[in-house]
Amino acid sequence: MSITARTVQGELAGLMDSFTGAINRVGLAYAERRNRERDIHWLALQTAKEFGAMVLHSRIMIRKAREMDSLESIRKSSTDSYEEAEHYWGYRTILDWYLKGQPCEVPEMWGYGDFHEAGGPGPGLKQSLWPEHYGYIDLARRLAAECRSPWAQQVIRSNREGAAVCFHYVLSKLPATDEFMQRVTRHERSVAEDELHHGPELIEELSRTIQSAEELEEAIGKLTILRMQELRQRNEQFLHPLTPAELAELERDFRQKKVEPIPLFSAGVAI
Repeated sequence: MSITARTVQGELAGLMDSFTGAINRVGLAYAERRNRERDIHWLALQTAKEFGAMVLHSRIMIRKAREMDSLESIRKSSTDSYEEAEHYWGYRTILDWYLKGQPCEVPEMWGYGDFHEAGGPGPGLKQSLWPEHYGYIDLARRLAAECRSPWAQQVIRSNREGAAVCFHYVLSKLPATDEFMQRVTRHERSVAEDELHHGPELIEELSRTIQSAEELEEAIGKLTILRMQELRQRNEQFLHPLTPAELAELERDFRQKKVEPIPLFSAGVAI
């Protein structure tokens, strides 16, 4: 059965708008139940995650250069690495300011951003410390590998980073009730603007290359599973501001399309 690019874009954007609404509930729970431990924990892990992404893109750039890939491809990896460096530097600056010279006590925080170039968690990413984060990174790898359709596989792989704009967007909109949150929301706006091309803009590109409705069905099914795991991952990153019962309710609402969507992907709300 044939399918139009507009239909594909609407389905993918609708799912991600719903996810943006769901991740907003996690962000609001953090904002309402903030304490110093939660502030340091999520920020330290996000700092490590951005650092790890910077290192990953650097490794890819070096490999491409060694293999004499096209200069355009090498430049793309260099640009990606620099963008991640900007994000890392911004988070690290806030973290250092907040710690006021004291050591960060998040255990083995740098391992949080250890990603394997081929996909999946690296050896430094400890499942025992961050089971939901480990599960998310490993699930993204497995779901992509299990895809019957190359198009659905491309959607899954691109959406892992593309979905990050949802997280950064909702954090940029949290109440700036003190200097810490003022610094966080300011930086998150900048990161969200950078991430737009990984999310909404990429959906538009992918929508033009689909071949069948079956490909879309496969992609939507796997994306729903992956996004539910990210809800658990982000709640873990914030030290579980949502209780198990509240998180289960959120997952159920998302799965049943009862979450109030935020039209970040379909309408391009203002960052």
